[in-house]
Amino acid sequence: MTRTHRTIPSEMPMRLRSTIGESVAVAILLTACGGGGDGGDADPVGDGRTVRVEAFDRQDYNADGFSAVAGEITFRLSQVGIQEHTLVVEGMEDEMRLVVEDGGTDSGNLTLEPGRYILYCDIAGHRSSGMEARLTVG
Repeated sequence: MTRTHRTIPSEMPMRLRSTIGESVAVAILLTACGGGGDGGDADPVGDGRTVRVEAFDRQDYNADGFSAVAGEITFRLSQVGIQEHTLVVEGMEDEMRLVVEDGGTDSGNLTLEPGRYILYCDIAGHRSSGMEARLTVG
């Protein structure tokens, strides 16, 4: 007959319990601070003055949400693919319209007050396919 010995946490040496506790704390910290992801809400900005947006042929952007600091903001649109895409801010379509295709890039500036804005592609059918994102300016 084989006997299995289960170690009860209170019987573990103090050093081992401490090491396990530290490992769990590090894992929690890395999970909370970890980057990467599935294109959910993100802040791919950096300094808060530049919003970097990637447009994909599957008719979406690299994130559902972006953030920036109020004032003059530089928008950089990069095409990941070959399909033509645009980036405009709802209600400000005449002030800035970035256009990209075939792996190209375009950039422009807008001065924005704190608030929430909608970024979208104004090519027929793209916005209704989900090609829009939120911009939070603080």
